[in-house]
Amino acid sequence: MVTHIHVGFKVKNYSQWKEGYDASVEQRKANGELSFQVFQDVDDPNLVSVISVQKSVDQVKAFMESPDLKDRMQSSGIVEMGEMFIMKEKDSGTW
Repeated sequence: MVTHIHVGFKVKNYSQWKEGYDASVEQRKANGELSFQVFQDVDDPNLVSVISVQKSVDQVKAFMESPDLKDRMQSSGIVEMGEMFIMKEKDSGTW
């Protein structure tokens, strides 16, 4: 079953963070990421949320504990982590 992740955080500079995020695409895919969406707060461009679809909860947890990920997050300018939610989809719709 696929897993969805939602995580929000504050960055020093959105462009700097996005460059680091884009550079990590192959590593994210290798760790089970199937798709992602990046959102930026309308009032503060340095408040960012990412929603991604992952292959499994176990892969997500292992990836989030990776020392390499923590280093990349720091070097990309993340200054404050928000809450991370690991979720499974229960319903959806489109109009």
